[in-house]
Amino acid sequence: MNEMYEMSQSIHIYSVIGLLFLLLVMIAMHKVNGDFQKFVKWIKVLMVFHLSLVGFIVLTGAIMMAAKHLSFTPANLLMIVSFFIIAALEIKRNKALARVIRFKMMSHEHYKKLGFRYQLAELLLIVGVSAFAGMAGAVSF
Repeated sequence: MNEMYEMSQSIHIYSVIGLLFLLLVMIAMHKVNGDFQKFVKWIKVLMVFHLSLVGFIVLTGAIMMAAKHLSFTPANLLMIVSFFIIAALEIKRNKALARVIRFKMMSHEHYKKLGFRYQLAELLLIVGVSAFAGMAGAVSF
């Protein structure tokens, strides 16, 4: 059981690091000026990796909680709430992208600014939750 917990914990941590790196790349893409069609193509490709990493994080988090007999610490509760916030931000960002591509209801520049803000909020949320979880692990609530 300890081996499974340790493996899940290492996959969890590496997935969070990978997600942070991917968010940095996506944020940088929002700031680069260029062909919007290429931008959309790359964002769609990176979105697959983004959702996969979020899935890894949720799955390994659930495995670790089950291994610890569902102990709801403040850090665990904060991680669960942050997942729902990230999911809501991604849904909003994808709806905005659909407004630009399909319905032509939003300009390309407005979407880039909006997408930048949503992904920056995700990045800051993940960094904040990671810092709190690290402090909570050190203090051991």
